[in-house]
Amino acid sequence: MARMRSPNFPALTLEEAMKVAGELYSKVRKVTLDREAAAKELGYSGLTGRSLKVLGALNQYGLIDNVAKGKCHVTDLAETALHGFPEEEKAGAIRRAARAPALFRAIYDEYGEGIQSEHAIRSLLLKRGFTDKGVESALQNFLATQRFAALNGASESYDSSESSAPELSPVAKSDEGDVEMPTSQTAKREAPLSPTPKALYRDQPLEFSLSSKGLAVTGGTSSAQELRAFIKKLEALVALLPDEEEADY
Repeated sequence: MARMRSPNFPALTLEEAMKVAGELYSKVRKVTLDREAAAKELGYSGLTGRSLKVLGALNQYGLIDNVAKGKCHVTDLAETALHGFPEEEKAGAIRRAARAPALFRAIYDEYGEGIQSEHAIRSLLLKRGFTDKGVESALQNFLATQRFAALNGASESYDSSESSAPELSPVAKSDEGDVEMPTSQTAKREAPLSPTPKALYRDQPLEFSLSSKGLAVTGGTSSAQELRAFIKKLEALVALLPDEEEADY
């Protein structure tokens, strides 16, 4: 029986995504480049599972645009959200970015600005096919993004009747064991989805990178579920590597 998987939503909050976009903009401005090159500019080894989540989040917020197969560039929206002047113009760009993800637009289409309860959002997410874990990940991402927009004068503040400015939840995982949404308050046992990963941590999530030199595996885990999911990924790569006797020495 196939396992349920939640619909797609950004793997970063808007605040986190803008920090990544800001780093990319500072290095290449709005020059069109290969997505792999963009990932390397952000400190990744290439298009790994983690870097694809980061680039995917930037695309969903409209901060980068996939202009051709395998190519992207930082958008005018990102430039304005980062450095726009006057402040009203910058705030307007942040507001548009906060509403850009399809899931977040659907929430506002359903409830407008008058969202009064987190229960209402949970109900909508469940109707759209989210798992229980996916609901909490998407909800916390949405709330954090809207709070960030409000703090920057870009939207009305979200006033939940259930809590007052709640702390962000730790990273939640999908049923397949992949990170759905990192936050700035990521639990210590999980490595944050950093735009410039320069060091390995004992409990950094398992990752792999396949290149012409072979397969490199990094990270660690204490979760049997995460390990089983990772083993399946590795088994799928076996056919791409030569047997020992065929290797060049």
